[in-house]
Amino acid sequence: MLFNSFEYLVFLPVVVLAYWLVPRQAKPVLLIAASYFFYMYSFKVYGLLLLGLTVANYLLGLLVHRFEQRQWRRLILIAGIALNLSMLGLFKYTNFILESINSSCAWLGTALALPIEKGVGISDLPIILPLGISFFVFEFIHYLVDIYKGSKPVKNPLRFALFASFFPSQIAGPIKRYQDFDKQLDEKPTVSFDQFSAGLFLIAQGLFKKTALGDNLAPIVKAGFDNPNLMGTFEGWLCITAFAFQIYYDFSGYTDIGRGSAMLLGYSLPENFNMPYIASSLREFWHRWHMSLSTWLRDYLFIPLGGSRGKESQVSANLITTMLLGGLWHGASWTFVLWGLFHGLGLAINRYWDKQLAKSPALARAANSPVGVAGAHILTFVTVLCGWVFFRAKTLPEAIGVFSSMFSFRAANIDCEVAHAFFNSPVPAAICVYLLILFSGAVVKQMEKKSPATNSGSHAFPGLDLQSFAGPPALSLAVPLPAMANLSISFFIGFVLLAFCRGEVQPFIYFQF
Repeated sequence: MLFNSFEYLVFLPVVVLAYWLVPRQAKPVLLIAASYFFYMYSFKVYGLLLLGLTVANYLLGLLVHRFEQRQWRRLILIAGIALNLSMLGLFKYTNFILESINSSCAWLGTALALPIEKGVGISDLPIILPLGISFFVFEFIHYLVDIYKGSKPVKNPLRFALFASFFPSQIAGPIKRYQDFDKQLDEKPTVSFDQFSAGLFLIAQGLFKKTALGDNLAPIVKAGFDNPNLMGTFEGWLCITAFAFQIYYDFSGYTDIGRGSAMLLGYSLPENFNMPYIASSLREFWHRWHMSLSTWLRDYLFIPLGGSRGKESQVSANLITTMLLGGLWHGASWTFVLWGLFHGLGLAINRYWDKQLAKSPALARAANSPVGVAGAHILTFVTVLCGWVFFRAKTLPEAIGVFSSMFSFRAANIDCEVAHAFFNSPVPAAICVYLLILFSGAVVKQMEKKSPATNSGSHAFPGLDLQSFAGPPALSLAVPLPAMANLSISFFIGFVLLAFCRGEVQPFIYFQF
């Protein structure tokens, strides 16, 4: 089920209403059932995959915690990681490996004049990538590793099943840490209208990002990548800049909808984006972009590889390996591998530059001057744009074609539609409306800072204070001014979305990962 579909606009209110009306002991069962319905809406069979991995990791977590001998704990951990990665590899990388083998055979046959053609061996298998498998596999691995390090496992199977299947973060994150999610089941705060309206605002903002901005940028990007040789220099940079903002609005829009949906249920999910394109270095970019993934890669891949310990060459190798595998995680394609390698090399160069700044006060003063800071922001943005070429291109020749247009200093072919698609799209108008939304959101935040607390004296729904299962409890009925402002902005966004919708529901980019 897509967050931007009519079905979800019906599904979410029904689930939220039922959640606040049922007794406390029924809440986890309701959310688990809703989450599996959400996940199985398009491909019912993959609900069995999610259920099987949930049961397996629940039992493995208990075993890791139970055994005291380090060697047994380590053996069970390795088995658990292998199980999760094997499922990811089976569904995501089988056809990629087969295609690579067949292509290598064809190349070898040509080079050695052997009667070998592409397609020798097993052809592509009819495997459909399960939605969200990359995300919940990473969550399962984090769970097992943290228990191995000493964290307590989740012993209640319902609580663990809810962590694994929670629909607001199920398909494309953010990647949850189980300690942060599970402890919310023990807390008993009220969910005020202030929080409720903030959740609605996030959902409306996310829908606007996805529908009005991301979806309307997509035809511009497609026009360029479908015919890269027709683009001139201006069109090449316009095309990849359009993609940079398309993927940002698409993915951050998804995250906003997911976080907002969780807030309506009284849960909090981690933020995933913090204005990444204002970063002044590649390292800072990864502190702002897809933050739940970058911290996961840091904690469960970079640090176990050795992190920042050891010689500079080893640290650089750790960075490159981490980002290389991070690129492969995004997709089963050599272009994603190159994207990861590109960022790994960039981070290694970034680290070397920081070392030079620390050694040279004169160089540091130049870098911290207004010109130096502006140059750092521009260089970082251009570097990220170049990386996005690999990310968006389906093949290496396509990526080379886009790079050629960006750096060729040539005029566009008369048949190129990139500039025409941009200037005749609703994107410029949508950007103006989005800036108005951002300004309104900033005003509401200032109102929240100045307004007194609204939870005191609020009235909770009856029948929601049962003790048999801890979880987010009742909804308070106080209506502060910031809440009314958020509701007003949400209705405004919903109204103006009608003017920007393209007519058909577009899937989210990160659903393919």
